[in-house]
Amino acid sequence: MAAKKPEDKLSADGNKANTADDMTIDQKMDELDGIIEKMENDEITLEESFELYKHGVELVRSCNDAIDRVEKEVLKLNDDGSTDVLPDME
Repeated sequence: MAAKKPEDKLSADGNKANTADDMTIDQKMDELDGIIEKMENDEITLEESFELYKHGVELVRSCNDAIDRVEKEVLKLNDDGSTDVLPDME
């Protein structure tokens, strides 16, 4: 088994992680849950903890960026520039 390079990001299962850009928001959230569980329950080294933490931060930032993009698209859909997601049904 090849040794992991320090710059390799680890997934929650200890394997090399996908980049956040290759994942859906749901996959990112699942990966974050796995990272949290691994850090809380497993005996891991400080170095592994740090790599998991860095990957978690990357996932959170990527989720925030994706949510911001969707929010901007929703706002563009409103003709009058309002922030209402759905028009009032009166």
